[in-house]
Amino acid sequence: MKVSKWAGLIFTALLFANAANAEWEADSSDKAQAKAADAMVRIREKLPRTEKYFEEAYGYAILPSVTRIGFGFGGAYGKGLLIEAGHVIGVTKFWQFTSGIQAGARNFSMIVFFKDKEAVDDFKAAEIQFLGQAGLAFATAGVAGTPAYNDGVALVTLTNLGLMGEFTISGARFTYKPLTKD
Repeated sequence: MKVSKWAGLIFTALLFANAANAEWEADSSDKAQAKAADAMVRIREKLPRTEKYFEEAYGYAILPSVTRIGFGFGGAYGKGLLIEAGHVIGVTKFWQFTSGIQAGARNFSMIVFFKDKEAVDDFKAAEIQFLGQAGLAFATAGVAGTPAYNDGVALVTLTNLGLMGEFTISGARFTYKPLTKD
């Protein structure tokens, strides 16, 4: 009797573990989802070190195109989708203001990985902000650090196009709007 009880608990735990990091499949008829899926494929191909984040993450925000311009002061804007447990649950927007040593413009794709449900909930409540960055991007090559979870969140960017050098302090804000059921 004890064996069947433990087997049931293990099966249930495995079932929920797989649901938490279920692989997302884009709806190809939805433009936003198709762009997000393309960005995800490019990031996986160009940055193989991110594969473990795709496998382990409870959810992620995919912003396929973020445009950033800076000359002393700068800013960035982009929008994308929030994926939780393998399902698109909403739309996210990203705004950033920067100040410091910087010059250039670039367009990049960004994925914000969430380690667990608590991190996704904090994101939805707009409790996540990032400050300070340094980097160099030229054409489609960019220099950035290896991602690591910080408070349950890991951020990865991939330069699509541009030329920018920077050492800045920034304020960033993400907003979240849940999808409406039609």
